[in-house]
Amino acid sequence: MKGIKKILVPLDFSECSKHALYYALDIAAGGAELFILHVIDIDLLDTISNLNLCSKEKAKKLMEKHARSEFGKLRKESAKKISKTISKEIIEDGIPFLHILRKARDLNVDLIIMGSFGTSSPMKRLFFGSTTEKVLRGSQIPVLCIPLPQVIEG
Repeated sequence: MKGIKKILVPLDFSECSKHALYYALDIAAGGAELFILHVIDIDLLDTISNLNLCSKEKAKKLMEKHARSEFGKLRKESAKKISKTISKEIIEDGIPFLHILRKARDLNVDLIIMGSFGTSSPMKRLFFGSTTEKVLRGSQIPVLCIPLPQVIEG
């Protein structure tokens, strides 16, 4: 077994994806490089533009600014919990599941760690599948899906 040297963590900044990041930080503490990726959904940019809420370019800049801000918060939070730091923060636009798979290949990562669900609506997941499911189906490397912790009563 060659070991885990590089880990990719896609983030949509949902609670589930943040929980997956903390899980990845624990695993990366063994010496792995950690890459976090936020993909700005081009379909969402098109929808914003078609609704005349603002231009596609302005929406993309606002989303990039938000992602950088969230990355900064996560960096500070993770530094408090674990000494391992994030190796690289990546913000790009595309179709999320395709971009995650492409980035995993380009970075030659050994493992993808992501939340079991993100910010999409239950109806969208029902009819189109989740990004996580599509990554699972298309990945040539292991994918670890992290659910939110649930309190078991009884």
